[in-house]
Amino acid sequence: MIDLQTLAPPSVVETLAFETILAQGKADFADRMRPHLPGIDDILKLESDPVVKLLESFALRELLFRARVNDASRAHLLAFASGADLDQLAAMFGVERMADESDDRFRVRLQLRIAAMGAQGTREYYEYKALTASPLVRAVRATQSAPGKVLVMLWVVDAAQAQAVRELVNSALNADDARMLGVVLTVAVAEPHVINITARITRTSSAPGNLPQLMRQRLAAAFADMGILAGTVARSYITTLLHVDGVHAVEFPDDAAPAVTTTIAAGEYPALGVVQLIDAGVVA
Repeated sequence: MIDLQTLAPPSVVETLAFETILAQGKADFADRMRPHLPGIDDILKLESDPVVKLLESFALRELLFRARVNDASRAHLLAFASGADLDQLAAMFGVERMADESDDRFRVRLQLRIAAMGAQGTREYYEYKALTASPLVRAVRATQSAPGKVLVMLWVVDAAQAQAVRELVNSALNADDARMLGVVLTVAVAEPHVINITARITRTSSAPGNLPQLMRQRLAAAFADMGILAGTVARSYITTLLHVDGVHAVEFPDDAAPAVTTTIAAGEYPALGVVQLIDAGVVA
């Protein structure tokens, strides 16, 4: 599946600048008036001149109009569409937003639906069906464990409901209008791969008093946004997360918390474990 964030900016969306539009307006107006008013260039240098104010008003209205055109263009692109615009795009492929589903999750399901339209049995098909079966499925990974065997691994948001969600997804994938004949299908729930963090933090002189809380909040938010089933989590990424405003340096006294590279095996997902933040004082 294409990572929409890696795509180049669309050509249809114009880069806007008020000063550029104003300069273009002044140049056009000066060209038209110069034969009749030779001193127009000097007049346009006066910020208080009524003609300049009119041109500024024109430039602002032109800027707002072009911005509206940009917004309308983005609304038709999957990478930028949101809210009702995204709903309209999805409707063309027979996909409806689930209750309280975020734009990001809905966008992933729509991409999977488009990719799965070629034929049943693709990875995207199984993943789309699983995500659509329950909003508690945060992420899903379908693999061919052996010829004729498909393993669908689920990352369930609420561990207490994991087995109920697994049964729901299993029923959806084994329905008469969904199941591929001749395929042994297994649905399983992924297990957390806990990543513990022990970090020695050197503060700047302007560090806020709630610095540890800010760091913990950023770590929690980042892990909450992760959607990987199998892959790696690099220590360098953890370091980046810990470098909030007020942090001068980050050191890890325990090479295993976290490891340089934490491998998330098939059937696992990354989970934030014990976080120990050691205050190393203020930078000298």
